[in-house]
Amino acid sequence: MELIKSFTRVHSRLKQRIMKVNFVLSAALLVLGLIGLSSCEDEVSNVPTAEAVKDITGSWKVVQLTRNGEDLSERLDLSGFRIGFNSDGTYTLANQLPFIADAPGTYKLSDPQYPFALVLTPEGVEEDVVARFQFPMVKGKRQLSLSFSLGCESNTYQFNFERENQN
Repeated sequence: MELIKSFTRVHSRLKQRIMKVNFVLSAALLVLGLIGLSSCEDEVSNVPTAEAVKDITGSWKVVQLTRNGEDLSERLDLSGFRIGFNSDGTYTLANQLPFIADAPGTYKLSDPQYPFALVLTPEGVEEDVVARFQFPMVKGKRQLSLSFSLGCESNTYQFNFERENQN
């Protein structure tokens, strides 16, 4: 009987020591894990989140013209028409096609980072003319897409331009 009591005491002490060792190991692993996590560099915080200002300066040539979704590029000679946007806020037109503006003037984007419209003010005209603005990448090249109506509201024209001197 004495042997059983002695065995029970030893067993009880052994259980307590095992529980202490488990507790100490768990605490040590938790501390090491927290140290490891806090030492990691947050790569996401190094990613720039500000949208770049849209730069449309340069000479742009027409690569596609549609009216109400129908491609007019084959019917019209688009090769000569250019619109040039200068860094001083002015624009020029060359070899005019029917377009939203018929004279050189000034331009501005509705918002420099997130533009949805291009506002043109032709010389000698009191009112601004506005075109819907998109600036997509197509086949690795930046395009400038302007949509507007000329006269009849039911006809929507879309001019897709590529920068001529794109590097």
